[in-house]
Formats: sequence, C-alpha cells, structure tokens
Amino acid sequence: MKKLSSIITKVAGAISIVMLITLALSLFTGVIARYVFSYSIPEIEVVRKFSVMWLVFMGSALAVKEKLHLEIDILSDYMSENKIRIKNIIVYVLTLIGIVILILVGIAAFRSGLMRTELVSIRFLSSPPSLIYYYSAFLVGSIFMLYFHLANLKDLFKRKEVKKQ
Repeated sequence: MKKLSSIITKVAGAISIVMLITLALSLFTGVIARYVFSYSIPEIEVVRKFSVMWLVFMGSALAVKEKLHLEIDILSDYMSENKIRIKNIIVYVLTLIGIVILILVGIAAFRSGLMRTELVSIRFLSSPPSLIYYYSAFLVGSIFMLYFHLANLKDLFKRKEVKKQ
C-alpha cells in the first residue's frame, strides 16, 4: 500500500510540475507573441486549458493526501475528544460523498470527451483533438483523491495521545 501510495504521489507531483511549467511557458509565450510581435497564437489557449485542468485535479489529489483539502476547527477547542471524533467522521463521510460524486461526473465527462472535439482549430493537426485529454484529468484526479481519502481512513480512528506535563 505504501509503495502504491508513493507511486501515485510521485505521478501526481510530476504531472503537477510539468503542467505548472507548461502553463507558465504558454502564458509567457502568449504575452510575448501578442505584445512584442503583435501576433496571437490561438493554439496556446488549448495548452493553457489542458494545463490548468491537470494542475487543478492533481493538486487536489495531493491536497487530499496531505489532508489539506478541508478542515473544520472553529468549534474544536470547545468540544470533547469524542465529539471531535464524531465531527471528523461526519466530515470524512461528507468528503467521501463529494469525491464519489466527482468520480461519477468524471466518468460522464470522460464519455462525453470521447465524442467531442476542441473548438479551436490547431493548424498543425488535420482534425481537432478530442476533449478526452481535458476530461480525463477530471476522472484521474478524482480517482487519486478517492485512493488518498481511503488511505487516510486509518487516521480517523487513531486515538491521539495526550501528553501530561
């Protein structure tokens, strides 16, 4: 389990880094082309959308892994340990439901992307690319989120040891 988690973390991290670099380069290229050479490159918009989709969903999966996606602690200072545990279970279940909904929407988007193509024509391609490249980010990121969320289940039932001074 730890090896699989490590592999998924490295894959999500690598994809995020590549997409962040791609996004930065495409933005830089677009600005230079437009304002220095007075020439717009419409294909860059496709690269930007692709990069943002993958960056958001891989980043979300990594946030779920590190438990940085959601924290409700406004009343935790005033609650007993048992009530905090109940609150954490409720938050965990609601987050799980949200991730399952994301997966279901991701599956529908993936199927939709198989039949749809990009509206922006790309000069060096004979036909517009399929939207599956965008929508697969939704599905893959949601599956990674589910895996990491289920992996965090064990932490939900751990008892915190209180150090007495």
